[in-house]
Amino acid sequence: MEKAQFIVTGIAVALVIAAAAPFFASGNPDGLESAFFSIHGAKDFQGNDLDEDAAAAAEEKVVAVTGNDFSYGAPLPDYGIAGMDKPGEALAGVVGTLLVLALAYGVARVAARPDN
Repeated sequence: MEKAQFIVTGIAVALVIAAAAPFFASGNPDGLESAFFSIHGAKDFQGNDLDEDAAAAAEEKVVAVTGNDFSYGAPLPDYGIAGMDKPGEALAGVVGTLLVLALAYGVARVAARPDN
């Protein structure tokens, strides 16, 4: 397999995975977010129901303890596009994958310059 064909195949596989992943992913919060809310009593350890008031209180407690109240509006919050459900998540995955590939390509081009 020649190099260009290998790269194009890799990009195609990455885009297929990015587009398909949301349809197989769990809708239940997991990882750090779930553990945080479980520890602070905003949800049961294995449950899915989040007590919004307890969650807000837990977040306020963290801000009070750390003094860190930094926040920003994410361009694609919760890995999706508002109002599009799973297709929006797939599109966000494809867009994110393309942005990362473009960034990697740009870094590789700069690093490959003969003057480096």
